[in-house]
Amino acid sequence: MLTRRAMLTMTGGFLLFPTALAAQSEDVQALTHTPDQPVLGNPDGDVTLIEFYDYQCPFCRKIHGEVTDLVRQDDKIRLVMKDWPIFGETSIFAHKVGLAAVSMGKYEAVHDALMRLPGRRLEEADIARAAKSVGVDAEAAAALFDRQADRWMPLIWRNEQQAQQLGLQGTPAFMAGLAIYPGAASLSTLRGMVREARKG
Repeated sequence: MLTRRAMLTMTGGFLLFPTALAAQSEDVQALTHTPDQPVLGNPDGDVTLIEFYDYQCPFCRKIHGEVTDLVRQDDKIRLVMKDWPIFGETSIFAHKVGLAAVSMGKYEAVHDALMRLPGRRLEEADIARAAKSVGVDAEAAAALFDRQADRWMPLIWRNEQQAQQLGLQGTPAFMAGLAIYPGAASLSTLRGMVREARKG
């Protein structure tokens, strides 16, 4: 099991796991290939970058443009999106809309629209407006999520468990290979994580 004690001290701006953890491939596989987890970028990419996020988190939304730029500039990144709604009922509503959009074939558009909302805290009306801008009715999406709860609730619960096992304190947080950056990483930091992960 991945635990806080498995992590070493800060190195190059992000946390590193000890080499011995690499042998626990089932732990890493569970993080990178959780069933039904939304994936952006290249699904067959040579590096998996994981982002734990909450649509209600202003820092997640602030860094969204840089994450998007990184994936566009490097077409070999597989970006795994870990829904982690930790800021109350509005967060839960937003993640319902986002995950239901997977079934609608609209996840990337809805995710981008929600991440581009301004302000520190969002209201359900903001979320509905953003979803509508890309052709999704937020209330209908939330209702679809509820009908598919057996699919999505275990996913959210696994994300919560994984975040706790990694010792994460909040969003955003990024992981590539055995490196973790708990916070709003810069574009150069994300590039560095990807570069180090490629080295193995």
